[in-house]
Amino acid sequence: MRNAIDQNQEFALCLFILALLALIALRKQRFAIAATLGLLATAFLGNIMLVALARTSLVYIIPLAVIFAFRHFNKRMALFVLMGLAVTMVIVWSGSPYLRGRVEHIAIEYREYREDNRPTSTGERLEFWRISIQSIGEAPLFGHGTGTTKQLFDREAAGKSGDWAASINNPHNQTLYVAVQWGALGCIILYAMWYFHLLLFRETSFAAWIGLIVVVQNVVSSLFNSHLFDFHEGWMYVLGVGVAGGMTAARKKSNRASAGFDQAAIAQSISPIQA
Repeated sequence: MRNAIDQNQEFALCLFILALLALIALRKQRFAIAATLGLLATAFLGNIMLVALARTSLVYIIPLAVIFAFRHFNKRMALFVLMGLAVTMVIVWSGSPYLRGRVEHIAIEYREYREDNRPTSTGERLEFWRISIQSIGEAPLFGHGTGTTKQLFDREAAGKSGDWAASINNPHNQTLYVAVQWGALGCIILYAMWYFHLLLFRETSFAAWIGLIVVVQNVVSSLFNSHLFDFHEGWMYVLGVGVAGGMTAARKKSNRASAGFDQAAIAQSISPIQA
């Protein structure tokens, strides 16, 4: 595994897939299997929160948990589940100096960036976004062209020292990355892709759940990273949406074929009576 961001992306998917499998086993009264799957899901969550935390994961785990609760429980039970998760998170927050330190350090990084111009993780992101927005204003409709992101940041880094002079090509935001190169037109295509992928996974099958969490995770995490263009997360999206989407589409096609066969059989059985 290259870094905590990649690991958290995978572990979060495993967490919510195992959570659904545990719920299915529980409803079938296979309590031993449900408990085992639940423990595995808890282990993945514990690793994310207590061992190797990428702070972006905190942003997408919360909406994924809300979607899980309201997708697989009735509204009343979903609220109880979310309340239980909230209490659990408060306990974990209180008992984990590591988690608190990682989150609270964001404010320290921001202050060091504003007051001392230090290239902290938070400060660099803010600077990348500022430069990107400025560049988008120069060519808002169609962008500057493919590959111009690196040229833009190299131009801004010229004459600077230390980490500020580093050559990068990633503004750490998917929308900005697309808009710099292809403008508003590129953003419309990006959002349309996400929208139609979400529509594909509206049903409640297991494959649709996998596809849904892959898309939601990508959309939310892309607020702070350019994951569609990153090798690891990009392939996770391609494989996750491709396989789950194929299974979901095949299921829908099979259901339509079955419904058509049933209607034809009913019509055939009625026609002799009418005659």
